Amino acid sequence: MLMEELPPEAALDGAPRDADHLLQRTLGTVRAERHQAVRRRGRVTALTSTFVVAGVLAGGVWLGQGLGVGGTDVAAVLQGTSAAGAHLAVKVTDTEGGLRLVATVDGMQDGEACWLVVHTKDGRTFTAGSWRAHAGEVTLAGSAMVRSGDVAGVSVVNHDHQPLVTAN
Repeated sequence: MLMEELPPEAALDGAPRDADHLLQRTLGTVRAERHQAVRRRGRVTALTSTFVVAGVLAGGVWLGQGLGVGGTDVAAVLQGTSAAGAHLAVKVTDTEGGLRLVATVDGMQDGEACWLVVHTKDGRTFTAGSWRAHAGEVTLAGSAMVRSGDVAGVSVVNHDHQPLVTAN
């Protein structure tokens, strides 16, 4: 009596061989569409993240330049030559904390101990850097706690504080 209530298909093991696999095809289509949607969402997220990072970096560069961090300040160039043939060129740039110097020195005696000294209009001196000279041109960076408008000149002096070359 119980068997009479069941359809004949229920007695088979699994679906019939020639049966329509509509449910299986539908589930396969749903799985494929979901997989594509997840991949698409991942691509959109990655692309959005890239644009956000690029925007933050560009904003940081723009903000840094706006604050004077990028070195956009106006610079003065001082030059001088000594009687012995030494040459000095100094780029002087005001910064928030003082003065930034980039000096190019040529013609110093090999092995000479040298100091880059900033002279102010009121007679003060500030040591901005030091090095041991060698044959050829030397470029060095230094700083001093003085404003560029107060600078009277920049000198390279020796161990005895005698000027070897001065740039005004």
